[in-house]
Amino acid sequence: MKIIYIAGASHSGSTLLDMMLNAHPEMISVGEVLDLNRVKYRTSGAVKATRCSCGARGLSRCKFWARVNAWIEKTYGKSLADLDVDNYLPRDEDPEPNSVLFRAISQVSGKEFVVDSSKSPRRLDYLLRHTKLDVHPIHLIRDPRGHVASVMGQHGLVKSIFHYEVVNAQARQKLKSVSHEVVRYEDLVIEPERTLQKILAPLGLEFDPRQLAWAEQPRHSFAGNRARWQTKSKLVLDERWKRRLSQPQRLLIDIGTVLSRSRAPKPLAQMPER
Repeated sequence: MKIIYIAGASHSGSTLLDMMLNAHPEMISVGEVLDLNRVKYRTSGAVKATRCSCGARGLSRCKFWARVNAWIEKTYGKSLADLDVDNYLPRDEDPEPNSVLFRAISQVSGKEFVVDSSKSPRRLDYLLRHTKLDVHPIHLIRDPRGHVASVMGQHGLVKSIFHYEVVNAQARQKLKSVSHEVVRYEDLVIEPERTLQKILAPLGLEFDPRQLAWAEQPRHSFAGNRARWQTKSKLVLDERWKRRLSQPQRLLIDIGTVLSRSRAPKPLAQMPER
C-alpha cells in the first residue's frame, strides 16, 4: 500500500488532480482525508459537502464506506466514526487511526495506491514521519495570481498573498529532503497526459486514458470543492484573475510571492519532451 499525498495551498486544482488520479485503475482517492472528522456518518442532506461523491447522503449510506467501516470493525474492533485522523499524538497501544483508515480503503477497494488530497503541511509532515506508511508526495502549485483572485474575496488581498507564500514555503520545507513531484495546475489543464505521466512514472505506473475521463469514473470522495460533482470531464483553464485583478494588485502579488515563483518549475510547454 502506498499513499499519494497532495500538498499545497487551497484553490490550486487539488480536486481535479485528485479525480484524475482516482481514475487510474491502480488508484483510489477519497478526497481530503483530514475532513473525515467533520463529515463522517452525517446523514443530513442539508450540507452538501457531507455527501459522498457517489451521491450517497452521508458516509453511512454509501456502500463503499459501509464496507470500509465493516472491515475496520472486523479487523480492529473499532468503527470508522472512532477514528480521529487529526490526532497525531504518539500511541503505544491503540492502532494509529490513519494507518487503519488507509489500510481499510486499500483492502476494500483492492487498489495499491490511496490518494489523500488534504493539502495541509502539518499533515504532510506527520505522514512522512509515519514509520508504517509509504508516502509519495505531490506539491501542487498554481500561478499565485489565480490563487489570490480565488480567495481574496474571503480573506483580503494581503492575507491571501501571505497565505499562499506561507503554505507553499511550509510544503517546500517539509519536502526538501524527500523525493517528490512538483506539479503546476496550469500544466495539468493544458498538458494533462504529460503531467500525469510525470507523476506516475516514479511510481512504476503508466498513464491510463481513463484518467482523461475522470468524471465518468466511480469515486467516493467526501471533501473538496464542487468540482467533485462534475459529470463531464471537461478541462478549462481558470484564468479569471486576468479580469478580476487590477495592475496594482498584480504587482503586489508578484512582489509578495517572489520566493515561491522563483522556486517553481518551468511550465511543461517550455520543456522538451523526454
